[in-house]
Amino acid sequence: MGEAWTTVARADEVPDGKPFRVEAGGMVLFLYRTGERLFALDDRCTHQAGPLHKGRATGGGQPTVTCPIHGSIFWLADGRVVRGPATAPQPVFDVRETDGMIEVRPRTVAEAVG
Repeated sequence: MGEAWTTVARADEVPDGKPFRVEAGGMVLFLYRTGERLFALDDRCTHQAGPLHKGRATGGGQPTVTCPIHGSIFWLADGRVVRGPATAPQPVFDVRETDGMIEVRPRTVAEAVG
């Protein structure tokens, strides 16, 4: 997946408040919708590659996802570790909805921490 936007799903496929897994451009991504907000992260936890789409995601002001394997918690907005054992942030993607489709692109390190 390069720097261009890549279509990964129809917008109506991604339910509100439930984790959703997609494959695109050789990547496996975790999508999460809460109201009008969409988030996209690498689906494999940075700790030991647990499938985040099988974890518990929470909406609200600071949406998070909890890895189902060892319980690491990440902010959906920027991938930061809220609670370990993971120490590395979760890779995040820019995500948008255009003409009924969900598109993603890799987020640069500067964007992710800025």
